[in-house]
Amino acid sequence: MKKLVLGGNDAVAYAVKQSRVDVVSAYPITPQTSIIEKVASFIAKGEINTKFIRVESEHSAMAAAMGASASGSRVFTATSSQGLLLMHEVLHWAAGAGLPIVMANANRAVAPPWSIWAEQTDSLSQRDTGWIQLYASNSQEVYDLVFIAFRLAEASLTPVMICMDGFLLTHTKEPVEVFDNEIDEFISYKPERDILDVDKPKAFGALAFPKDYMPIRIKQHEKMLGSIDKFKTIADEFSLISKRSYGPIYQYGNENAKLAIVVSGSISETAHLSVDALNDEGIPSKLVKITMFRPFPKEALKKSLDGVDKIVVFDRNISMGKGGIFKDEIVGSLGLGNVVGVVCGLGGYDVNDMDIKETAKSVFEGKIKQDTILWGEK
Repeated sequence: MKKLVLGGNDAVAYAVKQSRVDVVSAYPITPQTSIIEKVASFIAKGEINTKFIRVESEHSAMAAAMGASASGSRVFTATSSQGLLLMHEVLHWAAGAGLPIVMANANRAVAPPWSIWAEQTDSLSQRDTGWIQLYASNSQEVYDLVFIAFRLAEASLTPVMICMDGFLLTHTKEPVEVFDNEIDEFISYKPERDILDVDKPKAFGALAFPKDYMPIRIKQHEKMLGSIDKFKTIADEFSLISKRSYGPIYQYGNENAKLAIVVSGSISETAHLSVDALNDEGIPSKLVKITMFRPFPKEALKKSLDGVDKIVVFDRNISMGKGGIFKDEIVGSLGLGNVVGVVCGLGGYDVNDMDIKETAKSVFEGKIKQDTILWGEK
């Protein structure tokens, strides 16, 4: 292994290069564009044997990816924000067809008004499309999750979306441990699956009557739920090679915490400092980071949050008319009554360790008793 200084976009591109991807289909959009530019550079230099398909839109990018995947190719694409929204229709088709496509999404705020900065509402608005969703908090995680995602997608026959905060992660440089050839055996494994074959033509009916439609959807739902255990197994195999561990959630801090800060994405890096400060002040605290959002890691969260007096969920996203999405999912799935949601960081709005610490402390002390928004002139 070796260490390189990479931004999140570069980390994705290097992982795609090493993942023996057959086809890349994508359309440029800020802040994702440099992923595809880097991959295209690898192809142009002959460093990888990958077919690059140039398309006229993100909708077409996913349609082309579906065709390539259906024919048996390992396929990658990337997008962000409005581009992801334009893909919405075909995201359902890709998942319903059981196509193991991997996509990187640079989380960016949704217009209007126009914004190019970080927010998770774009990917979270796709949470019901049937895609597995993984959220990275640093460039090392971005790099590692690409390998895990390909294995997971192919093992579960479900497409996987890797999400990372725009600019905060995509363009911020940091040391990343990169494989030489240690990953080759891990990533070369491809389970057999049904593919389209011109030598063995088949016909498919696209219309399903009610008696067929519901069983199909239930089977898709059950397959998605089963991918949690597949993720754990594949992540354990990956850890033997990398010495880095991954799971549906990550915990840090006091094991006997009475206060839990729940986050996802790059905010979790900042929240480590907040948890340390709270513990130093005598408030037993821990960080719970959600890596896998779909399927929802209900059991892991239930175990992690059991016995905690106060739970504060910091959401860099918003469901208009409802509030933070992660908070809503936690309450809805676990039925907890000791959770306060904090919407923050929309459109890249700054969130620092003191913001997180003081807000969580106020919740713990009973000064904040209901959902709130962390906003104000700095």
